[in-house]
Amino acid sequence: MQPLLALALGLAVLSAAAVGAPCVQGASAPACGASASEPVHAPLRFRKEPAVGAVALLGPYEILGGLALIGAAACWWRQRYMKGPRAAGAEELRLLAKRRLSAKSSLYVIEHGGREIMLAESERGITVIRDDSKP
Repeated sequence: MQPLLALALGLAVLSAAAVGAPCVQGASAPACGASASEPVHAPLRFRKEPAVGAVALLGPYEILGGLALIGAAACWWRQRYMKGPRAAGAEELRLLAKRRLSAKSSLYVIEHGGREIMLAESERGITVIRDDSKP
């Protein structure tokens, strides 16, 4: 049984090799493994895309450059105009310290016009605790 199986396997390998082998010019159809009605295999022709120029590659960089300019203009505008209205000669109010006393009350120390003011904020309102002038 094994010699018969080996013979069948060998025949299958030889026939597969004959079918896969390239045809020699002028060979007959049975020797070549293809019929005479089949055309000779021609190389595949692929569609060729036109070459991409350098101008076509600038699109994403132009978009990024435009976004960068818009961002820079927005930052400049925010610094210039979003500080709020200031009157000429108006003194600044600076927050020196802030402490939360509970969930609904806080303690603030602010400086205004050369004075330090301690304020307490709660749900009842704002209370001035201390108002000291700086020497």
